[in-house]
Amino acid sequence: MKKSLLIAAAALSAVAVKAEVFNYDFNSTENAAFPFLVSIMDENSEFYGGGGNYDLVDKYGIAMPNKAGLPVLNTPDGEEKGVLDLNLGISMLDGDIYKLTPDATVTSDAAEVNEMPAENFNYPYLSWGEKGVTRTIFMPGWGSVDAWEDKDYNAATEADWVACKNGVQFTRLGTQGIVSRGDTYFQYPAVTGNVTVTVWAGSNLGGTANPDNVLEVAVTPVVDGEAGETIVLTKADPVTKRYYKLDPITFDATGKSVSFRVGANNAQLNLMYVRIEGEAAGEAGIDAIIADEVAADAPVYNVLGQRVNENYKGLVIKGGKKYIQK
Repeated sequence: MKKSLLIAAAALSAVAVKAEVFNYDFNSTENAAFPFLVSIMDENSEFYGGGGNYDLVDKYGIAMPNKAGLPVLNTPDGEEKGVLDLNLGISMLDGDIYKLTPDATVTSDAAEVNEMPAENFNYPYLSWGEKGVTRTIFMPGWGSVDAWEDKDYNAATEADWVACKNGVQFTRLGTQGIVSRGDTYFQYPAVTGNVTVTVWAGSNLGGTANPDNVLEVAVTPVVDGEAGETIVLTKADPVTKRYYKLDPITFDATGKSVSFRVGANNAQLNLMYVRIEGEAAGEAGIDAIIADEVAADAPVYNVLGQRVNENYKGLVIKGGKKYIQK
């Protein structure tokens, strides 16, 4: 099932911007989308080994990118169900854990958590919402990059194949009274224009990880900082431990700054590759095609869609344009 989303276009100038293709494949890509994960693949890295798997969030709901043990889920004394630390993210640029908003609260005893630098929003980051955090593991060695092969963790068919060698799995927590796979996601950098999003994904079927034997991917557009309706991509009768090229999502985001959150939709997800075709929403993108001046009293939002005031520091969106507010 695929829902289409139509975003109203703003008034445009005559400036034309060439569409770009952004490939996010967990490898050493041209646009270096996941520098931190590439560093883990280096056999000289302190993270290399351990069976080839690396926990971004472990089965106890603890963010682990720098082995600091920062809990994103903790259980108060006398309680059975955990409490989330919200508005945190793990940057795929440097692997650090950051606050996504100045007012994000960290309840652990870990080292101080800084606010995400503006530069890091040009790369994907892993985050989670109120439904619960999900165990998220980076698994090097999936798929193939030279040609399609008939084997586990590769494309189900040659027609579904894309050159990729690694994947990220959203699976289940193993403790703390929460089993969540519905609200942990990668958020990708903003684009604009006529946008197409294509996802290659699969799943391990059966057992407690995926008892309903389904493949579902949740894609949520974040338009001018405000999260929109989630689009659910599905694959009927999937083959276990194989991935598929799912139906592309296309819509008009002209005059808007649009990011995308891609994650699991209640079932285990093996995310392999995401392709976003659009115009870069930076100085040469959205800032160049908005015709009208932004009204001085226009509301200002952070990248999570929360309205902020002039005291907020960092990346903001005002009237469809992105700024660094200092």
